[in-house]
Amino acid sequence: MINIIEIQQKMTQGKTEPWLCLGDDNNQYVVKRLNATFKGCLYEWIAANLGQRFGLAIPDFALVNIDDFLVEYDADLLMSLGSGVAFGSVLKPCLIEVNVELLYRSDRQVLRDLFMFDYWIHNGDRTLTESGGNPNLYFNLVSASLVIFDHNLAFEPNFSVQNHKDFHVANFMFKGQADMFEPEIDRDYYTAKFAQTLNDLDAIIGSIPREWLDEIPNALGEIERIRVVLDAFKHVDFWRALR
Repeated sequence: MINIIEIQQKMTQGKTEPWLCLGDDNNQYVVKRLNATFKGCLYEWIAANLGQRFGLAIPDFALVNIDDFLVEYDADLLMSLGSGVAFGSVLKPCLIEVNVELLYRSDRQVLRDLFMFDYWIHNGDRTLTESGGNPNLYFNLVSASLVIFDHNLAFEPNFSVQNHKDFHVANFMFKGQADMFEPEIDRDYYTAKFAQTLNDLDAIIGSIPREWLDEIPNALGEIERIRVVLDAFKHVDFWRALR
């Protein structure tokens, strides 16, 4: 586990107001804990692990430990982070939040994968239209590629498929098609991709910090609910709902 040795500043982007911290591995981490809730950290941990295995460009991440002495004399830090195990995402430089123009310049396969991954994990927190939104998607100015993060609102209990089709950051690729799976979505391809990604789910769940689970009411029930969400692709209704 990475130990945080310095808390540097509150980040200006992100509704959870994460903190930029320095780890003992000399990497800077964008850190969430109390600010995202323990349930949000659990969602973040599971989704980030699955996302990297799925092949998305999610920055490296780790469980990080915040010692008492770093927060004990700062009320803001005590309320937003506290001490203990947190979720940390390695800071990526040269990023700007995407806009519609940048999306049209982006890799279409990456956008298809992102659309399907967010649908799979019931992540409704990646929206963008001509009027604005909350894309939680960034463009690397150096590599001219997309960078994906922020999943603390994944596994949404009241996830709306219609909203996903109407407002997801990548929905523009599918508008006007009578059948979303021809030619843009290959059902066999994504079925195999979901199944392969799930191979490590037990190990991912087994690595969730005990202190997070202890703070989540009915944590075992919540994990079982997540398993049901992730198994839904095995049923025809999962695919039918996108039509």
